[in-house]
This record gives sequence, C-alpha cells and structure tokens, in this order.
Amino acid sequence: MEPTLSPSTDIQQTELPKLGRSIPRRGNRLTRAFFTFLMRLFGWRVVGELPDTPRLVFVGAPHTSNGDFFMTAFTMAALGIDVHFVMKHTPFVGPVGWFLRWFGGIPLDRGHTRDFVSQMVDEFEQRDQFLLAIMPEGTRGKDHVGKGWRSGFYYIAHGAGVPLVMVKFDYQNRRMRVGPVFWPAGDYATDLPLIQAEFAAINGRHPELMLSLPGQSATREPIA
Repeated sequence: MEPTLSPSTDIQQTELPKLGRSIPRRGNRLTRAFFTFLMRLFGWRVVGELPDTPRLVFVGAPHTSNGDFFMTAFTMAALGIDVHFVMKHTPFVGPVGWFLRWFGGIPLDRGHTRDFVSQMVDEFEQRDQFLLAIMPEGTRGKDHVGKGWRSGFYYIAHGAGVPLVMVKFDYQNRRMRVGPVFWPAGDYATDLPLIQAEFAAINGRHPELMLSLPGQSATREPIA
C-alpha cells in the first residue's frame, strides 16, 4: 500500500496513548483520566498509532450510529487531543453554540458559504496546528445505505498537504482503533479502495447499515 508512506521523514509514529509533542492538546490530566475511566467502564480501549504532526485529517468509519460521534469525542478527550469537526450551523446559537465551539465544532452553512473543501483547506493554511475529524459516510440510516463515501475528506487532506489517519469504530471488540496513516496522492479513484480496505474487517454498531467495502463478506451479523 504505497501511498501510506510518508513523504516527510520528520513525522514519527507514536504508540497510543503516548502522544508526540507536535500534536495539539486539550484538557488536563484530570479530564484525561475521567474520560479514560468512562471508556474503560464501558469496556472500551484506544489502540493504535498516531503520527507526531500538528495537522492531519481523521477519517472515522464505519459510521452506522449517532453514538460514533460520542465515541470519537470520548476518545479524543481521553487522549487529550484538540480535534475539530464540522457540523450544520443551526445548533451554534446561545449556550449550545458556545459549547460546540469550545468543544472544537466549526459551523457550516452550505447555503451561504463557498466550497466546503476550499474552506477547510484555508483553515489548515491559516493554522499551525489543526486536527480535523470527518466521517465520510455522512448521516447514516436506511435511506443513505449505498450512497457511498463523500470525497471531501480526501481533497481537503490532499489540498492541505496533510495525512489521513484512520479511526475505526470496532464495536465488536470494543476498540477505538487509530491508524494507519495514509498520504493521498491526488488520484481519488485509485486511493479510495485502498483507504476503504483498511476498514473492511471492522464491524460498526449497526452492521446492517454498513456500506460494502473491499474485502468485506456479504453477510453481517447484528452486534448485541
């Protein structure tokens, strides 16, 4: 899988939960301990590796439940990582809006903003540290099955010159699996099957809502 090789020798892999110095942080020892305790209370662990770089795009999949957002938030809070996410602008009002912005939310009004990819590339260019989390399957549900992945995550990373880092919602084994790193080469049609293949062995919360990816079996059993 050649595109996973980093074009920069400056980026090193760091085994979780240990983090490199370049990674932007959030919270403190108390908040990290609290969210780590919550995850362990429910039998979840964070495993994998994270590149020691201040800018990257997290790719979360398979996305079959609204709970995936909270699992991502708990994981990043347990690690103490400052991660940003994009969501519809309408909840960003009053105290809720303040909390969402504090938590890393970026409001997006598709009716009044220019191209989403260009806007996010600009965010990367304007910041020395910026970690962006995207679930390319979008809103999950029966009406969305088979519609495929949205390509924005790929073109944002390629346009900003940053790596993609896989985040896998492994509900079957209760693991949040971080990694590997994938550097987009600019050929989406060629790279997408390679990226999706990294998630082929992972079961989401609702396997019946999962998209068919390279290397997956045709039958998925529901997770209790």
